[in-house]
Amino acid sequence: MLRPPILMVIIGSVFVVNLAGQDCAVKLRNAENQFNAGLVEDVPALLEQCLVSGFTDAEELSAYKLIIRSYLFDDKTDMAEKAMMEFLRKYPEYEISPTDHADFVYLFNKFIVKPVIHFGLHGGINLTYLLGKTSQSLSGNPGEINYYNDNFTIQAGADIRYKLNDRLEIGLEIDYSEVSFKKTEDFLDFGMVEYYEKQRRFESPVSLYYNPKQYGSFIPYIKGGAGVALNLYTDSRSAFINKDINNPVPRTGENVNRIDLRNRLDFMVAAGIGCKYKRTKGYAFIDISTQMGIKNQIIAGIPENMEWYYFYTDDMFRLNTLRLSMGYVFIIYKPERMEE
Repeated sequence: MLRPPILMVIIGSVFVVNLAGQDCAVKLRNAENQFNAGLVEDVPALLEQCLVSGFTDAEELSAYKLIIRSYLFDDKTDMAEKAMMEFLRKYPEYEISPTDHADFVYLFNKFIVKPVIHFGLHGGINLTYLLGKTSQSLSGNPGEINYYNDNFTIQAGADIRYKLNDRLEIGLEIDYSEVSFKKTEDFLDFGMVEYYEKQRRFESPVSLYYNPKQYGSFIPYIKGGAGVALNLYTDSRSAFINKDINNPVPRTGENVNRIDLRNRLDFMVAAGIGCKYKRTKGYAFIDISTQMGIKNQIIAGIPENMEWYYFYTDDMFRLNTLRLSMGYVFIIYKPERMEE
């Protein structure tokens, strides 16, 4: 329970903040009255402090417009342009409304606001699938070999995008990603080979984004690109499960790093679809995509103990992922005065 002095401090702080807001609202009305009376010289100074703190969003918009019009009315064009630049830095996505005065609109149209860069963070899940498999076995009479993945892995990273025009963007992703799969093989009717592998990777695809149309705040898109993947660590686990009732104990061992027998560098192509939800100075997004590896993952050779103890040998394969990603992108704008 709050003690009375602490409670009084909190109530007093709230009262002061509320009073400051009311005071700025009064100042804005007084400034509007002075402007309407032709006394424009004191309008900027009257509103300056409240632009730092005290206005609501709607009041701040009105105050900026009033200051800009005051400078224009007083033939202080340089000051009006400086105020417009500050206004556009604060509200880079502002669109002219029917209620805006002609002199404000005239100066507004002398500026252009460019989205310099889009920067964001994202994360999601991967589901691995293999292509280009060439099954190999140590058995002279190979049994059934299966690959599957019943576990999702994670991916996370950063986006840097650049807007080329109203429909196209180009972007670079810098990601940490995990991929995994499991292999089983029926071995000579007396056992089953089990092998599990997880790779930790650095991935960096470059993608082109196409936005065909905007529906209110929603912007669907398609994307395609290519990039590289660097294998940072390859964790593996092997086992041989005996079916012989006289020797039922499975052969298992510790996790082994097998990066020396994997191609460290892979190239990939990527494609996907998604949707953005536009917000002020940015957007949230969700997309689903696939990244398909180009190079075979296997380097010839395998530890001897994996062959005679687990009866396991590597198959050739290309590593691919199906990805679901979500994130948020912030847009950095740069307002500029257009050349006359």
